[in-house]
Amino acid sequence: MLNTFRTITTPDTCESPDIVPTALALPTRTLEPAGVLYEAGREASSLYVVNYGVLKAVVPTSLGRDRIADLYGPGDILGLAALDGGSHPETVVAVHDACLTPIDPQQAMNDRKLRDYIMRSMARQIRRSREMIDEAEMPVGARVTRAFLRLAKRFGQPADDGQVGGIKLPLALTHEDLADLTGSSRVTITRILGELRSGGALSGTRGVYVANLQGLERATDEYVMQVL
Repeated sequence: MLNTFRTITTPDTCESPDIVPTALALPTRTLEPAGVLYEAGREASSLYVVNYGVLKAVVPTSLGRDRIADLYGPGDILGLAALDGGSHPETVVAVHDACLTPIDPQQAMNDRKLRDYIMRSMARQIRRSREMIDEAEMPVGARVTRAFLRLAKRFGQPADDGQVGGIKLPLALTHEDLADLTGSSRVTITRILGELRSGGALSGTRGVYVANLQGLERATDEYVMQVL
């Protein structure tokens, strides 16, 4: 089931979500694209609920290049290292204009409903991480198609051009971002995007891709079959 995030477009106001009790909500924090919420290695002292926008978690690799570990959208919880007083393992950067509500971690865990919500958010993040680990063994083309399928399920909106099965992805992801998300190179991403466009599985460009879900599923199978 698709989640249509109206908040990809910046709202007029930034209000804390209903799940956060008014007494626990700290002043909201807004970020422009490329704005940094926090950096890896810094002490984690606050949780953050994403009110609107899209953010990426960037982690370094042993090869000296960055990797996008996950993308976050409305309702997600960031800064989970604050729960055990540790340091942030990732740098979080805004992809689009974003607004977040900071929460004191101790107070959050003392509120039953909010604590349960945080646990569910953690479970979703673990599932996404497991999916990406499983996909790491796939050929790079399949990793790219799977990434688009996952993004379509989380951030997709019905395409407004009448395309059957078309899902709009209003995400300003560069070729470099897609490379960092899938563990490939920019040159490889450019080639694969060209193949997906030629096959009808993808159209558009950075900012507004339109994905054909059935086409992406077929392309995934084709990329896997090429190495069998």
